[in-house]
Amino acid sequence: MQTEAFVLRERTPLEVTLYAIYLYLSGLSLRQTARTLRAIGISRSHEAVRRWIHRLASRAQQLILREHARAAIVDETAVNVGGKQVWLWLAIEPERKAVLAVMLTPTRNAFIAYSLFRDLRWRGVGHVVTDGARWYALAAEWARLRHSVVRGGVRSYVERFAGAVKDGLRGFDCYFPSLRRLPGSAPRLVYAWAGFYNYVRVHLSFGEPPRPLPGACELERLKALALKEVLS
Repeated sequence: MQTEAFVLRERTPLEVTLYAIYLYLSGLSLRQTARTLRAIGISRSHEAVRRWIHRLASRAQQLILREHARAAIVDETAVNVGGKQVWLWLAIEPERKAVLAVMLTPTRNAFIAYSLFRDLRWRGVGHVVTDGARWYALAAEWARLRHSVVRGGVRSYVERFAGAVKDGLRGFDCYFPSLRRLPGSAPRLVYAWAGFYNYVRVHLSFGEPPRPLPGACELERLKALALKEVLS
């Protein structure tokens, strides 16, 4: 039943779908992934690959939004989506470096920071670490969170992760079939990358993902993520 839910109305075997998702999330573009499939005798468009990524993203998002932690490192950075500047917000748990939240917003202010902090507080976070931008102190006060300011050090990891997401969005933007649909697709792609990072890809510091799913290799864990049932 789980397999049927993930490949509903697809004519592509699950293993091929997962391999294409793996190639994309490992760094290939949508078109490069489609070309790689054609090289092994499977003709699928880059738009089909994008749909598969979206399907995985919905499952990744459910898991990420159920993550709990005591503390979070929070940062925001400008990214380009469809030729427009938007703001990517990230919250990462400092011990295992797991992504707790991602957001794309058209602006940045204390109200948006507060909405993020409030969600983190509901999931057990009592302490947030930021770069000291003016909106964070007020948002932390509203959300009743302890707030620390750190520049460099532990925050540098969040900045590196944000840079990787920006690079991915930049490449995706070049090949997206419709600028009108890009703003709705970009958040799902960010969740797909975050899910791959949290649950599938090996973190060099740990020898496993921050929150490993069952599986002896990355493709097996990706399958576990694709077929994961998130219980309420």
